[in-house]
Amino acid sequence: MKIGVYTNKDKDPHGETRRALELAAKKHGASVSDYKDGEYFDFIVSIGGDGTILRIAKESAKSGIPILGVNRGTVGFLTEIDPDGLDEAIGKLKSREYVLERRALLDVSLRGEHYYALNDAVVMRTNGGRVIAMEISVNGEHALSITCDGYIASTPTGSTAYSLSAGGAIIAPSAAVIALTPVNPHALHARSMVVNSGADVSMKYCNGEGASLFIDGNTVLRLDEGEVVSVTGWDMSAMFVRLKQKSFYSRLTDKLNI
Repeated sequence: MKIGVYTNKDKDPHGETRRALELAAKKHGASVSDYKDGEYFDFIVSIGGDGTILRIAKESAKSGIPILGVNRGTVGFLTEIDPDGLDEAIGKLKSREYVLERRALLDVSLRGEHYYALNDAVVMRTNGGRVIAMEISVNGEHALSITCDGYIASTPTGSTAYSLSAGGAIIAPSAAVIALTPVNPHALHARSMVVNSGADVSMKYCNGEGASLFIDGNTVLRLDEGEVVSVTGWDMSAMFVRLKQKSFYSRLTDKLNI
């Protein structure tokens, strides 16, 4: 069994968790090396928090290599174990005592480039305190004109992240949908919408004092007035290792104190 390690060194600065993984792997007859794109691994072990997993999710989706998340962050909603559970976890990987959970990504296009989001794509104002004007279309049909701080297109995975804080619904990870949620809309009628994951969603930045596209919390590009960010479902999914017989709703209670 070959394990590729993807580590956020800010979260494991002295390498204790990496060393614990290596000891557990040696005990169970597995090998450990740094994850490299294009190299074969049976599993990716992500050491960090949810942000670390967000950075490696696209590679999992492309390669089909499942991710086991080890939480060295805060909430750790996407992670599966704490560092003290590594020995048991590697043993279960070796004996195939796990299930795989698929998490869909978004395909986000702008200026001919494609970006992939496990949580969300967000168009957000970047200057001052004034709202921006946006138009939202679904499958070529105008759905909404709105002034707001920003607009979120979210996967079911991302429904428990920024979309949730903006008033969006919690969506089960197996649902094949995209959630569309305004951020601080200047309108009483503006509500979150849910569309099919195969829908073509357009988020047009009409005017304002500046807006940018963010993918999973990271700035991608500053938008020009009139530019359109296109979003649809991606035909590949990141794979997550689940070791515990715990439902999505139990995880919500444990991690988010719902």
